[in-house]
Amino acid sequence: MITWDVDDRPLHPFSRLYVRGMWWRRDKEAFEGAERTLRTARRRQREGDVPPTRLTRLRRRVRRGDLRGMTVWTAAPRRETPRVRVLYLHGGGYVHPLTADYWRLVRALVRAPAEVVVPCYPLAPDATVDEVVPRLCSIARQVGTADLPLVLMGDSAGGAMALVVAWLLADEGGPAVAGVVCLSPWLDATLDEHEVQDLEASDPMLAESGLRAAGRWWAAPREPSDPVVSPQRVPLDALPPVDVLIGDRDILRPAVERLADRARTADVLVHVHETTSMFHVWMTRAIPEGRRTRRDLVGLLRARSAHRADRST
Repeated sequence: MITWDVDDRPLHPFSRLYVRGMWWRRDKEAFEGAERTLRTARRRQREGDVPPTRLTRLRRRVRRGDLRGMTVWTAAPRRETPRVRVLYLHGGGYVHPLTADYWRLVRALVRAPAEVVVPCYPLAPDATVDEVVPRLCSIARQVGTADLPLVLMGDSAGGAMALVVAWLLADEGGPAVAGVVCLSPWLDATLDEHEVQDLEASDPMLAESGLRAAGRWWAAPREPSDPVVSPQRVPLDALPPVDVLIGDRDILRPAVERLADRARTADVLVHVHETTSMFHVWMTRAIPEGRRTRRDLVGLLRARSAHRADRST
């Protein structure tokens, strides 16, 4: 079953200026061509994952741990008891580490109230899907205990991994996942959809040439079309409810349409939430539409936790 809603409110004037700034800064260059993509990735990997910001530490209870050889950050409310646990897998084309913007999103999610677990996973080209995804599944099993419903969430490459982890957990019989939330997910590493080229001219953030290279590095030795790398091809019937958030200026949108087409005849609930004039992973940014979407995500987490509570009574 598929539902698709569209938020077509006009772009806020501040956001118009923000998008112009993205074009002026040439944000797309980070993924233009394999050589430039690798050079940018190596520089950012040397700089490392950005730890929780000072504001995050002030407003949320933050602790650092180690699971499966990864640094894992956990953010939780200071006073409230969490009602849901979120395993959040950050994006970055499998090659970029955590940035400060992610902590803005994590702070918002904690308001559900939620406990948000954020692993700093190894990156391509040094790491591949066969090394990282099994470790993320292991972490999901470890944090997916009976005390709280578990939601798998991620953006871009992390959104793809969240869907893959949900599929693999369902295939092996647990733990139960209350929902999967994919933010601007990279569902097809091949970018084979013909609409991608048309959208690239309006996408201020992503370029297909560098993304294709990053997808090959991550997939090795698999093909980028393998469902573990391109989860628009995963079996859908055993999945929990899936929410997909996408902007209409994102070159990753066509693969969302393919997933939605498959969901029409599958035994799964897929909800697509499209926002017009929005770019890739806008919900992490300090713009009005980003704040609005973060509020919606808090409501979504509350709904998932309430649904789990209703089923247990």
